Amino acid sequence: MNLEQLRHRRDKLIQDNEWMDHLIKEKEEELWEKKVRVIAASELARSAMESALRTAGIVERFYGPYKPSLEAQKGNL
Repeated sequence: MNLEQLRHRRDKLIQDNEWMDHLIKEKEEELWEKKVRVIAASELARSAMESALRTAGIVERFYGPYKPSLEAQKGNL
């Protein structure tokens, strides 16, 4: 290879490297967003399960008996 070919190859490798760095950064951001969504969904699921158990009276010893507010009781009429 002559000097010009080596320079061209170097420039091409630099471009490929920059493209790959950008792709890696993009994928890391997507992964972070998905991790946050999984954590939020997990917390919502846990909260919903606790609420359902409390409503069913299964976990009174942990949270006390379910006592719906006056407004919630009106909704069931």
